Amino acid sequence: MMLTLSKIAKLANVSVSTASKAFSMSPEVNGETREKIFDVAKKHGCFKKFFNAKYPKLVIAVICPEFESLHYTSMLTRLQVALDRRGCEICVATTQFSQERCRELVDYYSKYARVDGIILFAGASGLSFASDVPIVCMGNANGHEVQVVLHSRPALEEAVDHFLSKGIREIGFLGERLTLSKERSFVEIMTSRGVKADERFIGKGERFSDGGYETVRAMIEEKRVPRAMICAYDYLAIGAMRALTEAGYRIPEDVALIGMDDIPEARFLNPPLSSISSNIDEACEAAAETLISILMGRPYERTTLVRSTLHKRRSSEV
Repeated sequence: MMLTLSKIAKLANVSVSTASKAFSMSPEVNGETREKIFDVAKKHGCFKKFFNAKYPKLVIAVICPEFESLHYTSMLTRLQVALDRRGCEICVATTQFSQERCRELVDYYSKYARVDGIILFAGASGLSFASDVPIVCMGNANGHEVQVVLHSRPALEEAVDHFLSKGIREIGFLGERLTLSKERSFVEIMTSRGVKADERFIGKGERFSDGGYETVRAMIEEKRVPRAMICAYDYLAIGAMRALTEAGYRIPEDVALIGMDDIPEARFLNPPLSSISSNIDEACEAAAETLISILMGRPYERTTLVRSTLHKRRSSEV
């Protein structure tokens, strides 16, 4: 039978007021007395019923698509630093790119776990949430009420224009099933420049370096290798570089390459890989500051644009 607060106080030989203060973690109750009260409650299975202390830090739930990609793990690391600097703790969950899972997690953290705020990475496009907990979305423009948009299109345009300015019109794109939006942007940019994006030069395969390697190797065997190629992210580019060099192609003399995400390894490849940086440090700072401003009742921007930057290195010199 579950005890009342007065019964717990009696068994612990304290007043009801002291027991109540202990369960709210009041500094007026010393540690020894608090533990004695807690022991009684735990012994009779009613500790959770009476413990009502609020965690002294803001707790922020971060929902991201996966942990496998360095892009997302890097964002998580930087976001944790930005939130820790603002006196917050984070808890993290992944959606595995499932919108249903994303909705379930928002529901759980807002209604049951009762976190103070939620930061939601890309992958929730088209979803709306009925939540009393403030939500900041990070990624592409999803149309959410409060968002930090990673605006990569201008840098992708700059990459295409870089090759076109060198007289190269055979520009390919290397992607996979989760990068179709980038592929569409590439095709649109090429069309806007009066150049048709040749389907022969658009490669789609499996993810990461293995996917890039196998896809480009198939393109080599089918003799459909473009003069230049833009890769949806750097690991695809790394796989492509190996496939090309194994087949005797020189980079950038025969095939020039530009990746995306600007991972730390990009600068140390041979040749160093040109890449588009999402400027995730700036994006994570903006997301953290926006969410804290909402929670503190301070003014905030509903939409913050963080522009990507093209870093040109040897792999795209033509």
